[in-house]
This record gives sequence, structure tokens and C-alpha cells, in this order.
Amino acid sequence: MTERQVSAVPVVDAAGRPLGVISERDLLAKSADQGEYFRSLPARESWEQDKAEALRAEELMSAPAVCAKPDWTVAEAARLMEAHRGGPLGRP
Repeated sequence: MTERQVSAVPVVDAAGRPLGVISERDLLAKSADQGEYFRSLPARESWEQDKAEALRAEELMSAPAVCAKPDWTVAEAARLMEAHRGGPLGRP
């Protein structure tokens, strides 16, 4: 992600259909589990702990994928993102 200068990557199935997204935020939960400082912080939400323990993309990704259509304007895509901000998991 750093090499390509992107902050998120899609997770797709064998047919290329989007299933979810792995973002820098998802990876932070995983890397934060590594240091003593982070282990000393208050208990995590259960979804944060699940991400920290993830071994597979499907366990780490944010899902379901919310997809804009190729012909949409940036404003239309932004409205879709705002509508799903809380998401089905209840977090931004």
C-alpha cells in the first residue's frame, strides 16, 4: 500500500466481485496489537480485538464492500459513502 501510495485495497472473490476493503485503519488494529504500550491501553471493542487477531483478509477487511457505479459523479459517490458511514457494523 505504501509503495502504491493507496490507503485501502479491495478484497475480491474468485470472480472479481468486491467483498470488502482492507484499509490503513484495519491494519493499524493489527499492528497496534504488537507493542507493550498498546496492550496497556483500556480493553478494546470486540471488533477491534477480532481485527488484531486476524490472519486472513476476510477476517481483517471491512465488509460488506460499498460500491459506487463507474458512471457516478464524485458527489454521488460521496453521498453513498456518507449514507454508509456508520455501516452495518456500527462504526465509521
